[in-house]
Amino acid sequence: MYICKKKIMNGLLATYFKREFRAAEIEEFIAKGLNAMSHRGNVRKEALLLDKDLKVTETRSEVIKFLIAECSPEKSNVTGATVNEDCILIFDGKILNKSDLYYSLSGNSDDKEDTYIIYLLFMKYGIECFKMIKGFWSIILMDRKNNIIYAARDHFGNRPLFFCNTSNRFSVATESRALYTMFDDCQSVNKNTVIDYLLWGDIGKFDQYFFNDIHSVEPSHYVKYEINTGKTSMEKYYTLSYDHTYSSYNEADEKKYLNKIRNLIAESVHANLQQFNGPVAIGVSGGMDSSSLICTARNTDPQKTIVAYTTTDKYDGGEAKWAEIVVRHTGVDWIKVVCTSEDIVEKLAFANKIHNIPLYNASSLVQYRIMEEIKKQGQAVFIDGQGGDEMLGGYPAYFPLHLKALRANGEWSAWWRELMRVENSGLSPKEMLVRRVKLIAKQVYYDSLKLALKARRNEYNSLLPQTRDLYFKQPPPVIPVKKEILNDALYESYTKYLANILRWGEHSAASFGIECVMPLSDSIDLAEYVFSIPSVYKIHNGWNKYLLRKSMLGLVPDEICRRKQKMGFYIPEQNWLNEIGDVMLDVIRKLEDPEDCIDKKFIMENRRRLYSPSNPLYQRFIFRCYSYLLWRNGL
Repeated sequence: MYICKKKIMNGLLATYFKREFRAAEIEEFIAKGLNAMSHRGNVRKEALLLDKDLKVTETRSEVIKFLIAECSPEKSNVTGATVNEDCILIFDGKILNKSDLYYSLSGNSDDKEDTYIIYLLFMKYGIECFKMIKGFWSIILMDRKNNIIYAARDHFGNRPLFFCNTSNRFSVATESRALYTMFDDCQSVNKNTVIDYLLWGDIGKFDQYFFNDIHSVEPSHYVKYEINTGKTSMEKYYTLSYDHTYSSYNEADEKKYLNKIRNLIAESVHANLQQFNGPVAIGVSGGMDSSSLICTARNTDPQKTIVAYTTTDKYDGGEAKWAEIVVRHTGVDWIKVVCTSEDIVEKLAFANKIHNIPLYNASSLVQYRIMEEIKKQGQAVFIDGQGGDEMLGGYPAYFPLHLKALRANGEWSAWWRELMRVENSGLSPKEMLVRRVKLIAKQVYYDSLKLALKARRNEYNSLLPQTRDLYFKQPPPVIPVKKEILNDALYESYTKYLANILRWGEHSAASFGIECVMPLSDSIDLAEYVFSIPSVYKIHNGWNKYLLRKSMLGLVPDEICRRKQKMGFYIPEQNWLNEIGDVMLDVIRKLEDPEDCIDKKFIMENRRRLYSPSNPLYQRFIFRCYSYLLWRNGL
């Protein structure tokens, strides 16, 4: 067994070699892989090597079949590694129900290391132990008795984990960059993913695995590699259940739901805060998610030092006016991070590098800037509000499905009331009906090619035909799932797409050695309870995220609970893209495009006609071309 000491941030790495390599050769692989993740903790780097008989060795001339390694910021004079005949195990993250697990195993609640508890669980329950671990984590484990390697990821994807399986090796790492840096034959780029990215720019739904041979371990899954047979499989260890019935609103039930949700959020926030000593940073936009977290944190842990961070700009101040309401209410320290278009030019290439893929939009760069400032100020933990929209119904796109369910249930008066009060969610009734018509058109008439020609014609024409046309001959990258009620869409968002969004905050934080924790997406108890609540309570009286707004009354300022605009990391994107258009276009013209995806000739011949404030979709497309080429040429 390999037991790691406590640490804040961790980078994990393991490889089984299917052909012979000697220890001296493998040292170069280890150095490349750990250096690629050194921002996660470059003080201590350790590796364990197993020979052809899968026994630990330190002989440089020995044939190596398996290596397992980690990097950590913890200073230590000991290796922190022990090995026995059962397993080898490394772990990244935090177990939030550690005391309960250890008590169930031994009858007491001694403060044992997370890794030791996982070892005991695996010895007793096997792979069933993964579903028992509450928190945010990733695990690489070698079952030495059965010659099986497992790579497991937490229930909702708070911690990243990637793998590749080639004719030469099976490898797992915390970041995909470790894999494509170590092994040149893993650098084959998936052209269809590139077209997805350039044409649609959907950060949530589309495949973010830009390499043919590198994939993500999905949330609630483990990848299993059987050494004796060479068989690889990805298997699910947990399925979130949810209510998918038509139900009518009942005020008495609502009160029960509100109290329970408020308590479960408080428990999740407190459990996360208790994992760390010292001050914590919280991103505060003045929206419901971040405001709920900071107000709850102040209420549950009043002695904890909290520092709020808000982005601002030189145009209208962005979200600062809303964040100020929350800051004054909680009395926390407040730091405003000024972001400009110059940040894109100066920092995008490096931000792409630490994210392992090109940024989809400038908002992710703003998140990176927040982490940069947190590092300067000396905080080591960042609390993020991701997951609230997907769990509690925060996106305007959910509203048409809510109305559809009311009609299907024959609740016409409720349907009319919701439509007339939709402005509470920042939309007009007309805008909502237009959204509904467009949604029906997409489902009934438009396939991906027709949609591209209708809504993305300029972007379509800016892609090279030979690559673009092959993309449209492939099956759609996302197979639509039939949705009848709001919970269908929320379930899909929370279990399938949320992890694609969580990785941006996690990677940005990790790039500065900061731990990013997300109480709205790492609590199994909260998720299971919220998804057991019928859809009709999640949007009500025109308010999206209705349950969160109501449950936080009296704790979060009323102005925030009744705020209609939805904000995240606000950016004046239009202004920024106007300012740096020429810079981006010149870089696009100069940089190579090895996959032959971008039609540079068309872009340059039409740059003055198409790249303008009146064509924001095209400006965002050019940003993605710019971001992709910076990333691709930096591999």
